[in-house]
Amino acid sequence: MNRRAIIGAAAAALALAAVPKRARADTRKLRPPGALKPGAFEASCIGCFRCAEVCPTRVIRFPSALSLENATPHLEFDDRACVLCMKCTDVCPTDALVPLQVDAVRIGVPKLKRSECLPWTGRGICRLCYQVCPYPDRAVELVGPQKAPLFHAEACVGCGLCEEACPDSARAIVILPSSDAAAGIEPA
Repeated sequence: MNRRAIIGAAAAALALAAVPKRARADTRKLRPPGALKPGAFEASCIGCFRCAEVCPTRVIRFPSALSLENATPHLEFDDRACVLCMKCTDVCPTDALVPLQVDAVRIGVPKLKRSECLPWTGRGICRLCYQVCPYPDRAVELVGPQKAPLFHAEACVGCGLCEEACPDSARAIVILPSSDAAAGIEPA
């Protein structure tokens, strides 16, 4: 390679690094607890970052400054969960996040991959999702002789504690955005 080709390749690599990556189709955008309905939430949020600043588990994130996305917060349950402290709703200056009772929160719905779940596959005993759930026996119950988890989406707040607790060897639980329009809150 000549010098011109090396410089051109380096410039192309730098340009690609600076261009925001397109969101993957399976990227899940979970809105913080108390978020208004889609559309109203994005219109009300001013991207002030106050919600992310007070989040004790740091699951409230904003798109990168280089992103072309709207600068509204979302939750990322990559290694932590929402503890439902509701501090984010207390500091929101525009009421894009409104205070709710914890049992009225609907962040998302759990999806269990039985083919990965230790009790469902017979690869081990695990009751972690049940033990960390703020609503055991309502949102998740243990069924059968293997005491495998069975989720009830209508009773689940979608906090992600089960997803966080699921062992790395399984990673059988994922919280997905609720497709139910009733998951949001009507603007006042």
